[in-house]
Amino acid sequence: MSTFELSDRVTLHFEAHDQHSQGPWLVLLNGMTQSTQHWMSHARALRDRYRVLLYDARGQGQSQVPAQAPTLAQHAADLAELFDHLGIQRAHLAGFSHGARVALGFANAFPERLDKLVLCSATARPTALADTIVRAWYEVLRTGGLEAMAWASLPTILGSDFLGSHQKFLSNVVKASVQRNQPEGVRLLLEGLMAFEPVAELAADLDVDALVISADQDLLVTTEGAKALADLLDGEHILVEHCGHTIPIERPEAFRDALTRFLS
Repeated sequence: MSTFELSDRVTLHFEAHDQHSQGPWLVLLNGMTQSTQHWMSHARALRDRYRVLLYDARGQGQSQVPAQAPTLAQHAADLAELFDHLGIQRAHLAGFSHGARVALGFANAFPERLDKLVLCSATARPTALADTIVRAWYEVLRTGGLEAMAWASLPTILGSDFLGSHQKFLSNVVKASVQRNQPEGVRLLLEGLMAFEPVAELAADLDVDALVISADQDLLVTTEGAKALADLLDGEHILVEHCGHTIPIERPEAFRDALTRFLS
C-alpha cells in the first residue's frame, strides 16, 4: 500500500501488484463507494499475467477528500499523474460503474496512454429510473448519513439472485462500506458524478479496442444502453446473466473470464 501526492496536494492511495509479472499494466477502477479492497481477489487472480494497479480516486477509500466535487477531467488527470509517478507509459483500463466513466474520461484526455478499454456496468442511454436512483442516494446520504445510504443502495445495485443467497452477509457489506468511506467524500463524488459529461458524448469519437460488460438484473444499466455504448465504440458487448449492477462482486469469475479473453 502506497500514497502519492498530486500536483494540487491531494493524496491518492494506490497498490501496484507488479512483483509477479512483466506483462502489460492493467488498471482496475473502483465503483463510486468502492475501494481497492473490492478488487483484491481479482488482483491476486490476474497478477501472474498482468501488472495490476489499484487506486482510490480522490474522495474514495483511503485517498484524501478534496475541497470540491471532482470533475471527470480532474479524475483523468489524477490517473495520468499516477502513471507518471510509477513510470507507466500505457495500460489497459477496466472500470466499473463510476470507474467506467473515469476510464472514458481518461481515454478522451490521454488516448496515447491507453491500450484496451473495458467498461463494466455503463450505459450510453441512461434512464429516468437510473437518474432517480442516483439522486435518491444523494438525498439519503444528505439527510440520513452514510449507513442509511449504504442500506438504501443495496436493492438497487445487487441482483435478486445475489440478494437471495447473501442475506446474512448484507450487514457486513454495509459495515464495510461505512468503514471504507467518508461521508463528505461520497457526497462530493456523487455531486461530481451527476455533473459528468454524458457517456454517449465521451464514447462518440474514441478509437480504441473496447469491451462493454452488462448484467441482466441491473436497474441502472439496460441491456440496450450497454449495447448502444458498445456500438458507439465499435466494440464488443457481453451480457452476464443472473446478476445485478455489481458484476465484479456478484459474478467474479464471469467478469474475469470476459476481461482476460478480451485482453488476450
